[in-house]
Amino acid sequence: MNSQLEKEDFLIQIRDKLRKDGVKLWLPPYLNDSKKCSVEDVKKLSQEYCDVLKIPFEICHETLLQLQVNSLENLKQKSRYESSGLATIKIKILVQNSPPKILTKELLLSMRTSDLKHIINQEINFPTDRLKLISSGRVLNDSDSLSCQGVKNGSQILAITISETPTQVVQTEKQIKELEEIKTDSRLLALDNQYMQLEDQFGNAIKIPPNEKKALIVAMTLHEKGKTALKRNDYSKALVFFLEADEEFRHCNSQLLNTVDNYALLDLDIAWCYLCLESFAHLPEAYERLKRCNEEALFMRLHLLQAIVMYHKNMRSEALILLKKAEDEISNLKVDEQSIMMLVELGISKDNCCSPAEATLGLRATKGDVNEAAKYIEDNREKRTESRKKAKAEEILKKERKKLGKCADGQQYVDPNFVNILVNMGFNKEAARIALQKTNNTISDSIQYIQEHPLPGPSGTKRTHLSFIQLLEAAGFDSRMAKLALQKHSGDIMKAAEELLSNNGIVSGDLSGLILASFIISNSVLRDFYAEENYMPGRLFLSS
Repeated sequence: MNSQLEKEDFLIQIRDKLRKDGVKLWLPPYLNDSKKCSVEDVKKLSQEYCDVLKIPFEICHETLLQLQVNSLENLKQKSRYESSGLATIKIKILVQNSPPKILTKELLLSMRTSDLKHIINQEINFPTDRLKLISSGRVLNDSDSLSCQGVKNGSQILAITISETPTQVVQTEKQIKELEEIKTDSRLLALDNQYMQLEDQFGNAIKIPPNEKKALIVAMTLHEKGKTALKRNDYSKALVFFLEADEEFRHCNSQLLNTVDNYALLDLDIAWCYLCLESFAHLPEAYERLKRCNEEALFMRLHLLQAIVMYHKNMRSEALILLKKAEDEISNLKVDEQSIMMLVELGISKDNCCSPAEATLGLRATKGDVNEAAKYIEDNREKRTESRKKAKAEEILKKERKKLGKCADGQQYVDPNFVNILVNMGFNKEAARIALQKTNNTISDSIQYIQEHPLPGPSGTKRTHLSFIQLLEAAGFDSRMAKLALQKHSGDIMKAAEELLSNNGIVSGDLSGLILASFIISNSVLRDFYAEENYMPGRLFLSS
């Protein structure tokens, strides 16, 4: 451990000891009536901490004196703010390939962000349009005041510079515009349901209100751009993208954010950037973000970040446990390169190759078993394919409803499944559509309406001699379940249909004793059946 890290380690221990002991260095006995340090009392405390913490006396004494000075300065700053309104703000400026620069400024919180940028520009001579200021986990907006964006007396602001070289001026200008362009473009794409859809990991479509969908797509786009910057170790730029994504995520319903991993992974990425930028002033924010991360997120990185936070909170035993967890998880993430190549070269099927990333995920999920990994990848692909087929079928059904038009109540669309039921019973499709429209999707009333209002010409209605079983099959029920329901209700098709409908097409009973012969319905009975007002068959569902 180098000398600077060693001093930081001692500071963490001493500060935590003061907090636990309730020692206030700005009060007697460590400060006398004339507001000067009580030398002997501070030395006595230094010796005590030297013995308990096993830290050299000189370092203990030096650290306590510095902490006392800091405490007194904070009190002065608080007093000045209360009397004059001038807030003391610390600004950590990150310039690429240079050590961070710390500024302390007294200013009015009514000041706009753009004004603060001009103050920073006078200190470091850096263009204001290439400065990004971050406070409390958000990128500050140039046109808003500091106070309305949560900046307070004693706040610490992170200033990120977007650097340039003489050969990169044009590229830098593009980067400045990139953020707003991405936000604008992704908002437009979010409005196009045909171009961009939201799915879970199994390909199931996620249905959310349009405004939340737009915010979610913008957030996910910005998150991806940030991850690209993170891969290039451009932590400053990545952090800007991540915090902008965080702002968009906040427009989404909290219940939605709690059920998906995206937001938790973003919290991990933000905390990781703070660590890589050595912005330890943001540790409280990082701690809160890590608390929101769920167990489905990336274990190793989560536990490593938690360990670092615990260390800086002087919770060393907890930090050690988490570091050991992270170490174990790193070893579990290691995948044999030959196994990856085997999956890639062989492919999952003849017509379906496997990417290295997909192979890696499969091997990690199955602890390195190549055969199990292949099955895991294939199963996940099938789930995604089936889910997308189902979503496509639902989209087709939605469009078909709109084509058929709204019912008389003006609330619901004519149900295409009900149209199919009537067509399968032998009725003309247009007659079925009009009848369902007039009767608000009530099939029994629709049958009566068709009989009482036949369309002109030979195509108004078309009766057929159907068995009860065939009628139930035409309504979408399994023939065996239809037979069992009819047998159970002594051939009463109304009761059979009602039971099939209320139990999703499944009827309990012994299939072995089913009567094989169909129940034949005569013309007169069929006519009476069509006129029955209470008939409600099961809906047809499009198969995925």
